[in-house]
Amino acid sequence: MTTHRWLRPISLAYAVCFCLMACTEKEPQKSYTLEGNMKKWQPVTLTFEGPQMSEKDSVNPFLDFNLITHFYNEKDTIPVYGYFAADGNAANTSAFSGNKWRVKFAPPSAGEWQFEAELLQGNEIGIAGYRATTGKSLWKTSGEFEIALADSLARGFYKGGKLAYVGKHYLEASETGTPFLKNGVGSPENFLGYFEFDGTFDNGGAATPTLNKGLHEYPNHEKDWRPGDPTWDILRGKSIIGALNYMASKEMNSLYFLVMNEHGDGDDVWPWTAPNVQDRYDVSKLAQWEIVFTHMDRLGIAMNIFTQETENDTILNKGALGMERKLFYKELVARFGHHLGIVWNLGEETNRTPDQLKAYATYIRQIDPYKHPIAVHNHVRVTGKRMEGRPLDPIKETLRPMLGYKDFEVPSVQMFDTTEVHSEIRKWRDLSEKKKRPWVVYLDEIGHWDIGVTTDTASNNNYDMVMRSSLWGSLLSGGAGTSWYFGGLDTPNNDMAAEDFRTRDQWWTISNNARSFFQDHLPFWEMQGHDELLSNKKAFCFAKKNEIYVVYLPKKETTDLEIGDGSFTIAFYDPKGGGKLYDMPNRGWEITKPNSVTLSALDGKDDMDWVIVIKRN
Repeated sequence: MTTHRWLRPISLAYAVCFCLMACTEKEPQKSYTLEGNMKKWQPVTLTFEGPQMSEKDSVNPFLDFNLITHFYNEKDTIPVYGYFAADGNAANTSAFSGNKWRVKFAPPSAGEWQFEAELLQGNEIGIAGYRATTGKSLWKTSGEFEIALADSLARGFYKGGKLAYVGKHYLEASETGTPFLKNGVGSPENFLGYFEFDGTFDNGGAATPTLNKGLHEYPNHEKDWRPGDPTWDILRGKSIIGALNYMASKEMNSLYFLVMNEHGDGDDVWPWTAPNVQDRYDVSKLAQWEIVFTHMDRLGIAMNIFTQETENDTILNKGALGMERKLFYKELVARFGHHLGIVWNLGEETNRTPDQLKAYATYIRQIDPYKHPIAVHNHVRVTGKRMEGRPLDPIKETLRPMLGYKDFEVPSVQMFDTTEVHSEIRKWRDLSEKKKRPWVVYLDEIGHWDIGVTTDTASNNNYDMVMRSSLWGSLLSGGAGTSWYFGGLDTPNNDMAAEDFRTRDQWWTISNNARSFFQDHLPFWEMQGHDELLSNKKAFCFAKKNEIYVVYLPKKETTDLEIGDGSFTIAFYDPKGGGKLYDMPNRGWEITKPNSVTLSALDGKDDMDWVIVIKRN
């Protein structure tokens, strides 16, 4: 039994006990090993012996086999796909063959669980679904285990639980019920194009001369790795794990990345044994990805998983939902679906039709036992211009047909003109409300494409503008969070070549100031945009009317605010510097007429932006 250092396994005697129970039933059954911390939300790993196979065998271990395990207790039955795991330790051995078959399960409740597992073999049975009846049953087995309550001392999602869509405008942590406000790192999109992953190389993507052989190494983050953190093959992976540690230290809680960019910008990330072999999966590479993703769960970094991009979204079945695409989604779900912070994104800057997007979403929803939220990312809209034959409003073309669709929850919005962010986010939030399926609206990329968010030391540093228009502009219209794109190839540490996340250290602080303010001071899940209450169109208002109002006031500006009757307090917050609220009940506002106040900068400091909180006593 292979045990990774970051999991505390159940005792050997406990595992052997289950094996003996399984082997002494009336019908011969397969033995298995059981690993995990055996606590709610933390992964339980079952490993079985099956036929000796190779990634390259004529009989395809991914397509022509189907390991299906049903986990059940008194309330739930949860079907979960398993997968071919080579020798069961491929992350460390780089094995491509073996007789180990594995399933991972994230238990959503404590108590006694039972399982029934079956390995089926047959032509393309791997994509036949949970109720597959064709094919030959190679073995069946069953067992049980006990799950303790969630670990209150755990970190990240192991404490808070799975992020879930609950019919509201914010995802919620399933264990605590806490609304989730995304504060995301949005680059490099080829984060997984990392030199210490097996089978990873530059296949001719965009030129990145600052990278060694076109791959990420994140050398400046090796110092952020800590004793006890995971690695593979003894010492590999330290710098990518260190990069995640740094992100978490800045309280960034989401990462945007592609799992397939073959024929795309980076052309260095794919799950297969080779970029053009799209029905054979690289077991050791994916096991190494799993180590990274597990660390993200522990840190509380959500996985914004982009399954394809604009340049390659016809690579699989010419864009249709065919065999290769179904197998692609199934392998992703089987190997990684147990992670707790997943949002499945159907494509970056998608070109696919609404019917195709809906087909993808419904298929993923059918095979994903955890019902993770599903998103899609739009092409950029350039005001008054046509680009590459696209319509003037590709955001509308992509998102409007998805309104109200039962298997879709998250518009992943890209904006070229940041002055439109505030109104655009509110528009899609409001339209989804009318369709009675409220969307969780993310701002996941801002233009211009070659700028994005600059570095701290850039001569064209754009933090003040982005803070006002995109960070606070998004959140104060009811957006559920942001991911920050690093700009194109002419900028340092850009979207394809970023190696050092500290080059934007000041920006992470500014971004986290907004998240902290919302979480510490607002019932933001009960609030919505109310710019109509303001006299100044340059300011933003987010409110629960007659109870609490938040106004973003740009420098050199004042505004009137319509307000309810009664007694209110006022406080000021520095969105760039962060820190405490300045409670100033008698300064910075003036009652000009009944139910109206005039708001201005704190103590006349109108050379900076202010966030003003007006709250009923």
